[in-house]
Amino acid sequence: MKSFRRSVGERNVAESRPEAYLVDCMPDHPFDPADIEAALGHRYSIGREIAIGGQGVIFRATRISQPDGSAANDVVALKLNLHPHQEIRVEREITTVENISHPTLARLIEHGFCDVAGSRTRYVAWEFVEGQTLSLRLRVGGRLLDSEVLPIGRDVAAAIAEIWSRRMVHGDIKPSNIMLRDSGGAVLIDLGAARDSEHDDTMAARRPFGTWGYFSPEQARGERVTCASDIFSLGVVMLECLLGRHPTAHHQNGLDEGFRATSFKLGSNPSLLGMMDKMLSERPLFRPIPADLSRYFQTLKQKMEAESATGAPALQRAQG
Repeated sequence: MKSFRRSVGERNVAESRPEAYLVDCMPDHPFDPADIEAALGHRYSIGREIAIGGQGVIFRATRISQPDGSAANDVVALKLNLHPHQEIRVEREITTVENISHPTLARLIEHGFCDVAGSRTRYVAWEFVEGQTLSLRLRVGGRLLDSEVLPIGRDVAAAIAEIWSRRMVHGDIKPSNIMLRDSGGAVLIDLGAARDSEHDDTMAARRPFGTWGYFSPEQARGERVTCASDIFSLGVVMLECLLGRHPTAHHQNGLDEGFRATSFKLGSNPSLLGMMDKMLSERPLFRPIPADLSRYFQTLKQKMEAESATGAPALQRAQG
């Protein structure tokens, strides 16, 4: 199999671009764009590589035609699975979003298998989100304003609500799994860790899944989780946005012991911090319902904008 490699200079340029799905580590991989195009029957025009990680490599691509031969013109994030052992995760992600259409979740375009240079490979084409990950935004721009955090909380809470309507839990909410659209708004991506809260009750399913430092206490203990676990993780992310750093330096113990957003020296809106305290409650039943939380953040955003327009000092940059 031919190895597709880039020079160090090319990698440095790629890593400096604030693009969708960009990750820190971009090792070599065996996929040549010409081989991919041939494997997919020349239905796709492969563009630049935009990410590579533990699951696979992602290219920006244009879908020229659909599987039935009809014309198409979709700009997609085309993901090719590097490791067969990740197949369960990929299937879980596809199953979760296959019949979902919601602006806060990346839309699934097409999926299947292809033979790339003699290797059977799973491919998945997702809606290409023009923007950058929240993790990149934090790394490049530092802490966020209340006015920037509220839409993120609103949209991710709406995504959690949409997933939970199918009794699924995302399970891995963190800045690198949140896309910020150039046009405004946030999109929740990577549902590979999603779990069926009602039917997936095996011991394997109860093992902690996701990313340490963002787990809810019950998730870290390997207990059954609900949408309340995702709400806790979102609370950690929002606090990280306001601080410009992770509140416990990515240590899970600090989260398991419980903490409050209001314990940090922040110049943020008291109503926002008070709601975040509820999101970070150690007891899941005390955390807000996702759909209600999304509406609350939208209402608070509108109220703060109105106060700002009248001269009230509502929209402040977080201090601390």
